[in-house]
This record gives sequence, structure tokens and C-alpha cells, in this order.
Amino acid sequence: MRESKKVYEEVAKRCSSYYKTQGTELSNCVNCDCTSCLNCEHFDRDEHCVLDLFDAIKKNL
Repeated sequence: MRESKKVYEEVAKRCSSYYKTQGTELSNCVNCDCTSCLNCEHFDRDEHCVLDLFDAIKKNL
């Protein structure tokens, strides 16, 4: 995991493009009930935001 679970949650809460995955087989997380980058459609399995929003949002935490 590149960042802590808490950082992924905080970034996702602040992201206007957050979109929760519909299928758990696509998710990167164990607990998919939370709002987290790890269960966002725009976050790939390599823990990279395909919209390039993660770093900008994290910087402003």
C-alpha cells in the first residue's frame, strides 16, 4: 500500500470525481463499505488515480 488507509479515505472524501466501484472484484480494498480511493472506479490496481487527482488533493489535506 502506497499510502495509509486513512489518507486514501480522506482524499476520496474530498474528491469531486470519486465514484465507488460497483463490483467488488474490481475493488482494491478489503472493506468496501468506506469511502476510499481503494474502491474508486478511477483508482487502478497499481494504486494510481487515472484522473491524476490524488496528489493534488493529498497536498491540500
